[in-house]
Amino acid sequence: MKFYNTAASRMRGVYLSYVPASSEGGKRKLEARIEEHVMLPALEANDVTVQIKACGLSRIDTKTVLQVVPNVDQIPVGNEISGVITKVGDAVKMFSVGDEVTGILPLDSECPGCAEYCVLPEHFLVSKPVSLSHADCAAGLGSGLRAYTAFHTQVPVVPGNIVLITGAASADGVVMIQWCEYLGAKVIAAVNSPKEAEILQKLQPSLLRVIDLSGSQSIVDICLQETGGLGVHCVIDNGASASFYLSDFLIDSATLKQQLEQEPLRYTYETDPSPPLSPTSHQIGSLLAARGHWVSSQPDLQLDPPLSQTLYLKGASLHFMFPAVWTLSGAQLGSYLGVLEQVLKHMEDGVIKPYIYKSVGLGEVCQELVKLGSYGTGKIVMKIETRS
Repeated sequence: MKFYNTAASRMRGVYLSYVPASSEGGKRKLEARIEEHVMLPALEANDVTVQIKACGLSRIDTKTVLQVVPNVDQIPVGNEISGVITKVGDAVKMFSVGDEVTGILPLDSECPGCAEYCVLPEHFLVSKPVSLSHADCAAGLGSGLRAYTAFHTQVPVVPGNIVLITGAASADGVVMIQWCEYLGAKVIAAVNSPKEAEILQKLQPSLLRVIDLSGSQSIVDICLQETGGLGVHCVIDNGASASFYLSDFLIDSATLKQQLEQEPLRYTYETDPSPPLSPTSHQIGSLLAARGHWVSSQPDLQLDPPLSQTLYLKGASLHFMFPAVWTLSGAQLGSYLGVLEQVLKHMEDGVIKPYIYKSVGLGEVCQELVKLGSYGTGKIVMKIETRS
């Protein structure tokens, strides 16, 4: 590891770093902070150095990152980047100094996207179209990859299908809706508040139905009503709620109850005022049509026997949404670059129109990470004018 002389000595980047436990025997916590002197990895033969112009902010699945890269002291923040190449390795063939590029950093990247520079292999990048801004690429590339993964590699959506999308007012949800409509599918969108419903209906007026999960009407009843009792062909969830909760049980042991209530690791940047509303796994199973498809973003999803029996009787299939698998498998990298290029082509053609809720500077990233999840709609994008 070393500093690059080509970059200013005061290199800055954002990381989730461990902070000491507040009490003896407490768990370590992760806190977002700006490091003023970021150490860049040495440039390997196939690596490039990218001057970051924009980076999309997304919730960090810290549990998965720590499984892929265990025993790390800090986690880089930001992976949907767009910028300009300032240096190339000896074996780089795809790009030259000065090329504008965009891409998604892999989970095991040493460099954060929320920084002035980053170093990564060339095969994680594609050329940025001239007609698209750096901010648009950073806002739409990751969501577009999720949509492609769902509708082209997991679920065969055809014109006329009815798709339920939960968390539909999120940045990913908006792009999912746009991709569904491009494929000719009809969309039922589930949101968490009347305000989200109002915003989404203005953005996507062609929706079949918008369901406010904070209301009293059952999502199962609404979906069955809209489909004539047949159920929806596909569900794209933004996480599923448990079908039962700790409060449903009587636990005599105070120690056991405390252990069950506390996660193994709490993160100070995850101080959401309240978790977003989500349908339960049993509700999703009940509203699926025969031979329906369920694409879940819930990594710890558990199917109890009654739910499993419901899915079995319907001949339904369950898929898991984990777009990072594209970069974790070397065999997928060739196809992966083609997918990113197709996503950018859809953005050029207006099929995908990412909605940027707000733009922030590098110094504001830490405070915005705490708020992620409380915004109704759109993407937060870090924009930076890096010193040359």
